[in-house]
Amino acid sequence: MSRGTDGVLEPRLRLGGVVARGAAYGGIATLGVVVTAFVLREHDDRVDLLEATTFLGLLTGAVLLLTGLFFWVCGSGEVLRWRDFFATGGPHEVVSIAGPALVRAGVALLVPVPFAFGLGELAASAAYGSWLWGA
Repeated sequence: MSRGTDGVLEPRLRLGGVVARGAAYGGIATLGVVVTAFVLREHDDRVDLLEATTFLGLLTGAVLLLTGLFFWVCGSGEVLRWRDFFATGGPHEVVSIAGPALVRAGVALLVPVPFAFGLGELAASAAYGSWLWGA
């Protein structure tokens, strides 16, 4: 990577790359949710964790993703990295930094949602005494 004439790292961020990195972070978060769900011994605690993860991940992820996409559009092609913070010319350019960060965080929060929902449904419908039910 090199710096352009305005001191910003080149090449600029692209939406596909930001979403892919957010999905990779979300995959790691999914592993954390699944491991935590199976560490919990009580059935009700396990189901509550998975339901809370589903609801909060969906709500927060959607808000962050939509806000980030809005900031991305408002940046009108001037999408910057956090490392470019000191190369900004004014406070209005901070939106160009916040857009990709919010998109990445929103995608990372949305990736575990289907896994948590599916595992929550499986745990809730598990037969009493099965390994999926808990201790």
